[in-house]
Amino acid sequence: MISQAEFFDSYAEKWDSMERPDICDLLDRVVRESGISAGMDILDVGTGTGVIIPCIQRATNGDCNLRAIDISAGMLAIARSKVNLPNVRFELADIEDFDCPDCSFDAIICNAVYPHFTNKSKVLSRIWSLLRPSGIIVVSHPTGREAVNKVHREASAVVTQDKVPTIEVMSFMLSAAGFTNISTTDEPEFYLAHAGKPH
Repeated sequence: MISQAEFFDSYAEKWDSMERPDICDLLDRVVRESGISAGMDILDVGTGTGVIIPCIQRATNGDCNLRAIDISAGMLAIARSKVNLPNVRFELADIEDFDCPDCSFDAIICNAVYPHFTNKSKVLSRIWSLLRPSGIIVVSHPTGREAVNKVHREASAVVTQDKVPTIEVMSFMLSAAGFTNISTTDEPEFYLAHAGKPH
């Protein structure tokens, strides 16, 4: 079986053409409802082709430092070709062993990537460490939980078991990792969970 990175590399060139026409509006909602604001140091985990970056730029008026990581070199190549901004830095990296000092970020966004984490507890623990006190974690799927799970069920064996968790399970995992002020939305076409690291 091919690896996750190879799977996403194979889709990189056509990924953006597969997005919904209203994806920008949905991603703007993710950023708006998550509390992303100007002056933040932000990590975009699993950035893919960088689809959420313009939304972050709009929300902060470009006043943020953004690092965007992904395990797929192919996806990152597309993202780099679309986004050339002095405050955005792309890196080939896996969040599980991301080499970065603790307390480096005010917000960490996991958009359309959470189901693909093999060890979700380890990822949440790493995100906790990377966030500053009062920092926020965002887990989003702007096309909705059921839609994503259906696509994964019918896709390659690499992602067949990669499911977006119910809000109850997501809330439990965030709480178990130490996060508080958990807020969740699970609509047919919009899924969002965000929470904070205590002071």
